[in-house]
Amino acid sequence: MSSDVESKFANTVFIHCLSENLKRLMSYRNIDTLQLCEKTGIAVTTINNLRRGTGNPTLSTLQALSVFFGITITQLTETNLSADYPTLPKSNQEIPIFDLHEVNDFLEGAGKKKNLLFVDVGQHLKENCFAIKVTNNSMAPFFEKGTVFVICKNMSAQDGDIVLVKFNNYPYCFRKVFIEEDTYFFSPVSEILGKELSKSKNFAIYGVVIKAIQHFHE
Repeated sequence: MSSDVESKFANTVFIHCLSENLKRLMSYRNIDTLQLCEKTGIAVTTINNLRRGTGNPTLSTLQALSVFFGITITQLTETNLSADYPTLPKSNQEIPIFDLHEVNDFLEGAGKKKNLLFVDVGQHLKENCFAIKVTNNSMAPFFEKGTVFVICKNMSAQDGDIVLVKFNNYPYCFRKVFIEEDTYFFSPVSEILGKELSKSKNFAIYGVVIKAIQHFHE
């Protein structure tokens, strides 16, 4: 089989799998094409083409779909969800998702819920959860650009958790927290930025990371 034929065959399988999974996910979520367009920003024609098994979706389109449905790009494009996932998680909930710089307005009640993520939050109430998309590689190689952190804002931090924290008047950031009695120590999430623990009295923890969805490391 020539390389051109192999490539065409692989693309056909990829598109067919994507098409079937997208139709199943939309049916399970009880969402139509127009609603999916409004929630993800993907054009109606693009969604319809993917449902029909045609087109050549970009990475940004696949990422938007996988974030919305709370699955990985690999699951969306290479896994037969009907066979391997006969029933999708019943604990999936719709929660707001933001970039890190938008969190301040959201937590103060001034931000609008521009985008929503459909994701499994376990036993946590969806009202207590939100998600933040990592837009740089400051936490690489553990969590690279494109990772989505699902956060519970009323959960008590435990030793070793990754938390959303604010020090004094500095911007919100993610840190690992280590607790010794009543003393809190923090370290960068990525060891590339150093392993040294820092102690602070002037901080506020706004949530604990309960899940990380890494789209570029499936």
